[in-house]
Parts: sequence; structure tokens; C-alpha cells
Amino acid sequence: MHEIVSEKGGLIEVRASGKLTQDDYDQLVPAWRRVIARHGCMRLLLVMEDFHGWDLGAAWDDLRFETTHASKIERVAMVGEKAWQKWMIKIGRIFARETVKYFDASKRAEAERWVRA
Repeated sequence: MHEIVSEKGGLIEVRASGKLTQDDYDQLVPAWRRVIARHGCMRLLLVMEDFHGWDLGAAWDDLRFETTHASKIERVAMVGEKAWQKWMIKIGRIFARETVKYFDASKRAEAERWVRA
């Protein structure tokens, strides 16, 4: 499940919990495209609370969006609470430049500063 918390300028904040599904991405991807169309690029603050990952369709859509829009994604701050989330980001950096960074939930303010910088 997801909730778009705010969209201000080129920054979109999303709260994710449970497992992200294809239905979630059917709503998220158009929102991300709108931000890019309006601002030329986007920054994402993804706050994961009781997050359990992606289903296969959602994971595929995420990868496809990131690869086709890589030059338009300036920064992604992922705020989480579990060790596997941190490792997932490290593995993901193989495909994404240094634009993605993981922050523990206790460092949310730092994540917000970094994604806006």
C-alpha cells in the first residue's frame, strides 16, 4: 500500500507499507511522470513503514521506470527500518548511480535534507 503524502516542486514524498503491488504502481508511475513533465526531473522521498517489499509486477514496473527515466531522477532518499532494506539499496546501486541513498528511520530529518539539497 502507498500514500502520496506531498508533491512540492520536483519532490514527491511517498509512504509505503505492507507490500507494494501492481495497483500501487499503476498510480505511482503516472504521478512520477507528471512531476517530471512539470519540473524536468524529480526527487523522491520514500518512507517505508512496516514495509514488506514489492510483488513481482510492481518490482518490474519500478525497474522499468528507473531505467527509462534515470537521467530525470535526481535523488531518491529511502527511509526504512529493517536491515534488508539497507542491503536492497546497496544492491540497487549497481543499476542506479549515486542518486539513491538509504537512511534509517531515526535519521528521517537527515534524509529530507539530503533529498532536497
